[in-house]
Amino acid sequence: MFGIVIGASSESIFAIGEAKKLGLTVLAFDGDKRAPGLAVADEAYVVDIRKPEKVYEILDKKGVTRENGMILPVPIGRYLISAGAVNDHYGLVGLSEKSANVCTDKYLFHKLLSESGFRNAKCQLIKSGEIPQPEPVYPSIVKPRFGAGSRGVWQIDNKKQWEDFVKQTPIEEDYVVETLVEGTEYGVDAMIIDGDFKLVLLRKKMLTPPPARQCVGYYSVLGPEEEEWRKDVSKYLQKISNLLGLTNTILHADIIRREGNLPFVIELSARPSGHRLHDVFTPLVTGINMIECYIQLVQGRVDNVKGKIEHKEKDKEESYLIHYFDMENCEVTKIPTEEALRRKYPLVGYECHLTKGYQEKVVDGHSVMGRGYFILKGKKEEELVELSKRFLREYVGE
Repeated sequence: MFGIVIGASSESIFAIGEAKKLGLTVLAFDGDKRAPGLAVADEAYVVDIRKPEKVYEILDKKGVTRENGMILPVPIGRYLISAGAVNDHYGLVGLSEKSANVCTDKYLFHKLLSESGFRNAKCQLIKSGEIPQPEPVYPSIVKPRFGAGSRGVWQIDNKKQWEDFVKQTPIEEDYVVETLVEGTEYGVDAMIIDGDFKLVLLRKKMLTPPPARQCVGYYSVLGPEEEEWRKDVSKYLQKISNLLGLTNTILHADIIRREGNLPFVIELSARPSGHRLHDVFTPLVTGINMIECYIQLVQGRVDNVKGKIEHKEKDKEESYLIHYFDMENCEVTKIPTEEALRRKYPLVGYECHLTKGYQEKVVDGHSVMGRGYFILKGKKEEELVELSKRFLREYVGE
């Protein structure tokens, strides 16, 4: 069977490896010949993935059909629509191009959900090359229409911040300006199986202060005291998934927990979460490998996949925190060994790419994700916060 990768970034490597373990022949496509996923696939093709017809030409030569092909789900932004186009063209299991288009276009996503009563916020579109006007209602969130991974997200609280944004940000792409919705932000890992929403993990976000609201960590939400919130999220996202026509796909979403436990969806897309979540954090916390589950789902082992997700251990005594190295405006003076850190902390996951020297301000995902991460285990969120502060001080000295 063929596993097809559209967009062979470094975040595709996990899916490629899992597919090869299960005996699939992986065909990877990317427009950049240096894309890391190309080097680990069975066959690599450098093509413009914005043009799915270029992909069809190669897949036709390989003899890909509905019976022997699947798109491997990988973290990708706007060109998830090309994966949907391939699914449509060959009749493969997974999301359609139409659904992918709405998922990856923040303005269309807002319009559809707003018209259907699922998103009570205002949204203004600023097209590329336009002078932004009128002035928005404060506070607002400004972000690229087709951005992913929290790229270019800013909170605007007053006229001066708005003017600074307009001056500093080249309007060379479409932006959306949305009313700020107050509440606590969460991330969601889930699967849609034959139209049914199956929650895998709910993650509480750790964000930088405004104006650049970047996620620098996630807490697992596992305890029985949060069961009602998990149910509320599942019911809400089930309705939105139905509206978007999603079935038999991996799903990730960002939501806000408003007062009264009312969920509000920020974004939702039919692909795995990036930032070392779907491949490291979620399997560690839940025991669920969603890539493996998706491959089994496409192969017809639906009951097996449902059973794994429904019987996952969710009421553990421990909580987990994945934290990225978000120190900023400071000097990294030392790099402790992993062995030394494990002796001092409840460290269950670790990857460090820091080097000694000055750390710039965190302004977007790219400015922090390349530094690495650490995962701590503890009893409560407050304990994990204190542990993470101590952990980061290991690198910057006194």
